[in-house]
Amino acid sequence: MKMLAALNACLFLVVSHAAVAESGKKFLTLEDAAVAQAQKWRQTGVAKPIISDDGRINYPFGQYMPKLTCTIIRACDIQLEAGELTTGQPIAGDSARWKFSKRVSGSGDSAVTHIIVKPVDTNIETNLIITTDRRTYQIDLYSSPNEKDYLNMIGFYYPDEIAAEWDETTKIKDRDQRAHDRLVAAELAPGSADKLDFAYSIDGDAPLRPERVYNDGLKVYIKMPDAITTSEAPVLVLLDKDDKPALVNWRPTASDPTLYQVDKLFDKAMLVVGADGDEKKVTITWMKNRRSFWSRLGGN
Repeated sequence: MKMLAALNACLFLVVSHAAVAESGKKFLTLEDAAVAQAQKWRQTGVAKPIISDDGRINYPFGQYMPKLTCTIIRACDIQLEAGELTTGQPIAGDSARWKFSKRVSGSGDSAVTHIIVKPVDTNIETNLIITTDRRTYQIDLYSSPNEKDYLNMIGFYYPDEIAAEWDETTKIKDRDQRAHDRLVAAELAPGSADKLDFAYSIDGDAPLRPERVYNDGLKVYIKMPDAITTSEAPVLVLLDKDDKPALVNWRPTASDPTLYQVDKLFDKAMLVVGADGDEKKVTITWMKNRRSFWSRLGGN
């Protein structure tokens, strides 16, 4: 994830751990702190500044009016996001008593632009506008007569973008699930999809554990891993309510040697491979109280 990777790279160059400014909660990494605040922002619409051990305050962009307190004999640093480029010279309300310059650390996509700020007088304040290829920053500047007020640098993190990246991860998982569903549907005869029931649990650690199990109202289909074509096929036994086993025939379908079918429905069955005390077993249970696969999909 681009945003989190950028935060993480910044962390190991600058800080050893981070804390949320108001609560004092400790995090091992700046990335962890930013993600925690992004998640809070998604729930409440509020994110807090994060302060690192070297004194840098990372403001959540768009949540606060950042304030940078400088002193007359020290330079202050405003750090932009890695890879972010300014589109013009920063604009200050008072350009006579405040001096600005630009420096860049790093290179390529990891390059960080630094806006260096120096006041030429004490007890003065103004505002600063920085425009970039990604956003516009509004920052208050203050020159304190007290050197103890000096804040050496500020930076930013972006709760909305971090949250969006997490949302994108969810979308990818949903896309993969839809692709899986289409693959499953392709295994079946046309017109049978609306009858599918995937409500089966699969328990066990056998190497030939099924990838999925479902029925069409008449037969049960057991999708095995590719290894079954070059290995000994397990024995399938049905289990009654007292777990008493009974052998049942199952066979690969003509169209797919890894897709097996059983010509009757069952509540519970077991796949067994191996012998002489070295058996490996997988239990398949029909969870009838769960909704069917296609009902869960809602027609997608």
